[in-house]
Amino acid sequence: MLLALLPVTVLIAFGLVLRRLPGFGSEEFWSGAERLAYYCLLPVLLFTSVAEVDVAHVPLARLAAALVIPTVIVSIGIAAARRVIARDLPGFTSVLQGGIRFNTYIALSLAASLFGSEGTAVAAIVAAILVPTVNIVSSLGFEFLRTGPNSLVALLRGIITNPLVLGCLAGAAANLTGVGLPTPAAAVLDPLAAASLPIGLLCVGAGLRPFSLGEQARAIIASTVIKLLVLPGLSLLSLLVFDVPAVPALVGMIFQSIATASSGYVMARQLGGDARLMAALIAGQTVVMLLTLPFVMLIAEAVLR
Repeated sequence: MLLALLPVTVLIAFGLVLRRLPGFGSEEFWSGAERLAYYCLLPVLLFTSVAEVDVAHVPLARLAAALVIPTVIVSIGIAAARRVIARDLPGFTSVLQGGIRFNTYIALSLAASLFGSEGTAVAAIVAAILVPTVNIVSSLGFEFLRTGPNSLVALLRGIITNPLVLGCLAGAAANLTGVGLPTPAAAVLDPLAAASLPIGLLCVGAGLRPFSLGEQARAIIASTVIKLLVLPGLSLLSLLVFDVPAVPALVGMIFQSIATASSGYVMARQLGGDARLMAALIAGQTVVMLLTLPFVMLIAEAVLR
């Protein structure tokens, strides 16, 4: 696990350093790179992975239940304890996002490092399950608290048009119809897919900002403990109960055990959440994850194999 985490850590650190070098500090440059990775390269990776995966050995219903149920339980728990762990409603929405979101770039990179092409394909399936789930829950957090749009149509539109969801759906259509990925298409799409993770990880590092616990200490600590320890613990139990095979279960654990995503900051800024708290959660969880993830995955591997 430490060897798999090393290249991910190095690329994130390189992005952090690169952002501070002359000529690479422009907000427009990194914003463009992140948009390229999120709206183009990562959907291509998910499409190519799902289009060619053999899902016969992946129990989709059991895997989905084993991952969605803990996510929903944690979300309900955060909502029930919102007055304790957040100082106000915008802060609660950031704690909620921090408690359930995951960084897709890190998850896919680790899955590929640990399990090769099979890991990438299974990770694409897990992403297809969890990306809509966390977006629905996060959006409902804003919806119920009236800090965002009140239109159910707008909520559904945002989920359906999510580029990661579209990439997974397109790949599933190609897979189920038997079209797969023709050689000429693969010759074009494979290089784009290969570029997605290194560029994405550089953007993760470039997006990290200095933070301090300050008056938001309770919210930062609570959200970090929930995301990096509580959610993985519940997910491990759920994966055992649903008897999910080892590789899909371990890939699922990666998603449930890693730091929250930078997309949470964008959502907080656009819908009236606490963007400063969200930025602190992203940076803090990414650093703490380097300590917790190896131990969580070692325990998971010992239990699930």
